[in-house]
Amino acid sequence: MKTILLVDDEKSLLLSIEEGLATHVDRYAVLTAQDGREALKIMADHQVDIVVTDLKMPNMNGFELLAHLQTHYSQLPAIIMTAFNTPQIEDRFKDNAGIQLLEKPLDFDELATAIRKGLKNGYPGGTVSGMSLSNFMQLIEMEASSCLMEVHTADNIGGQIFFVNGDIHDAHFGQFAGKEAAIRLLALEDVKIKISDLPDPQIAKQIDMGLMSLLMEGARLKDETAAQEQAAAGQAADLKIASNADQAPTADTASDQEVRPAPAPTNILTTLKGDNIMQQITDCLDKFKMIEGFQAVGVFTPNGEIVAESSSNGMNLSEIGALANDILLKSQKTTEIMDIGRGQQIHVETGKAHLIARSLNEATDFSVTSPGKAHIHMVLILNRDSNLAMGKMKLESVIQEVAQHFR
Repeated sequence: MKTILLVDDEKSLLLSIEEGLATHVDRYAVLTAQDGREALKIMADHQVDIVVTDLKMPNMNGFELLAHLQTHYSQLPAIIMTAFNTPQIEDRFKDNAGIQLLEKPLDFDELATAIRKGLKNGYPGGTVSGMSLSNFMQLIEMEASSCLMEVHTADNIGGQIFFVNGDIHDAHFGQFAGKEAAIRLLALEDVKIKISDLPDPQIAKQIDMGLMSLLMEGARLKDETAAQEQAAAGQAADLKIASNADQAPTADTASDQEVRPAPAPTNILTTLKGDNIMQQITDCLDKFKMIEGFQAVGVFTPNGEIVAESSSNGMNLSEIGALANDILLKSQKTTEIMDIGRGQQIHVETGKAHLIARSLNEATDFSVTSPGKAHIHMVLILNRDSNLAMGKMKLESVIQEVAQHFR
């Protein structure tokens, strides 16, 4: 019989889950804890096969518990309960982490399925060892938590990231601080994570980049480092071949002995910057300026990070666009629940303006971002008395033009 450990500070919820799993009593034994500290005490005395935990709890919260499990119980499957899940976050964790996310209020059949999947032998990445630094950071942002994240490599090189209400305020790593420190920490691999309370709740905000932008910069730095290492390895191999050669190779054998460094990995941010495509995207967006009543337009990643924008009045779309993007995501999830397919566009009309948010996802499953397939959102704002029809037509054509840069 497998043992499930439920961790949540709401006693009524724990009782409810126990009752919901009562039909599986012949297969599962259920233990409960009301915070992470109590959970670890139980795990010290009992063999636990899977942990189902909330994130926001007193004493020792779910983030601290997961970080501890990653270090000390790395092969243990885990399920996270959250009230702030989205299809995009779900997809990201499905692909990259050993963690399953379930949205509150829980569906007991869905929970039972998740438990069976987590306990299944050979479930790919099905343990907390599969959680990366970026996964932890996305959870903290999603839950709007305030905490200190300590990051340590296998060589015990450490750094710190400070979160206030889910927003990254500062970071320290060696001689680096702020944005540069955060990016370098995100480029690290095989790290151990510890979560604790902020030493000072009034942490000054030193980082002006959103999490997704930091993640992309971290990925770029990681790719550049890997490319440099590959190039160095290739050069060393060339020198070794040259020094060991007893005689000059013939024309037939020269090509066989030549060792070239592997091509550098590509990444979307490197491509956008390196080929000056950001300017091309901005030029596409500037086409909206010909429309009467145009205010602003922006391109966003599926989770709300702005990529490029254009406006007629200096409007900053970062916050407005992110809110509109959130409305689009919620409407997409609602239409799926209604079983009428995933919505692709919303139009909000107010007394002053029209706001149109459009999603383009070329993947077969509209909730998933696939390699080589564009997945972007665009937000357009027009005056109340603007040429609305022209704006919608232009949106349809421009989003296709912009999409080619994301394939």
